[in-house]
Amino acid sequence: MVISANYVHIPKTRLKFSRKCPICGEMLRFGIEPEIIKSRDFYPFPHIILHGNPIHALIAYIDAELKVRAIESSPSIEILREGATFNSLLQKWSNPF
Repeated sequence: MVISANYVHIPKTRLKFSRKCPICGEMLRFGIEPEIIKSRDFYPFPHIILHGNPIHALIAYIDAELKVRAIESSPSIEILREGATFNSLLQKWSNPF
């Protein structure tokens, strides 16, 4: 556990996957927190992985058996700069799992 002035960082477990990005060809390893999977109302659900330079997205669709059913990519993304979104992004970045 890591403690900083702003929050307590507790490493989380995650389900691990890997897929090749159709845009850049990079093999990406990514994870999803089990709590997120358990809270889903529908399957498959999209999981978005932002990466690359220029930044783009790999979208993985996870099914009820916890397998990647399909992937697609998007070269077009937008990250809103309003306060709550940007702060959430920074918090997620500092504890990606």
